[in-house]
Amino acid sequence: MSDEAFKQQLSELYQGEVIGEVAINGMLPQFDDPVQRYKLASILQLETETKARLRPVLMELGIDLAETAEARQAGLQMATAMQGLNWQAAMDGLRDVIKPYVARYREIAAGAPQQYKAVAESMLVHEQSLYDFLVQELAGNGDVAIGAVVDQLQHKLPRP
Repeated sequence: MSDEAFKQQLSELYQGEVIGEVAINGMLPQFDDPVQRYKLASILQLETETKARLRPVLMELGIDLAETAEARQAGLQMATAMQGLNWQAAMDGLRDVIKPYVARYREIAAGAPQQYKAVAESMLVHEQSLYDFLVQELAGNGDVAIGAVVDQLQHKLPRP
């Protein structure tokens, strides 16, 4: 893989986190239950921390850190699509949205240059944990499954 191709993939990962952050932030106000809000807020925190964790690598490679209007708009559209849905339907929708990201992040991690393999694999762990949480949440085991998301946080949120 060329350096330019990998740089584009890193930018894609970064903008993917922008999409996720905007989407989850937009969903947060529609849920009042403290446990549901904690779960969404923990996902939001992970999206934010992951985006920040990517920045040094992007800077090192000369990749623009600006959040694109397209990524922000995609996140807003995702949040809008979730408006008015109950918790179960929103989690189902998120699961469906995140599934292709897991496959894409897996593909990027598999082809990452050796010196960036760890960061690419950490992105896969991040995305897989979100997908796994959603699957478990829909199966009624989300209180346990959110632990894989929370374990990745440097700045954990207080649990209700």
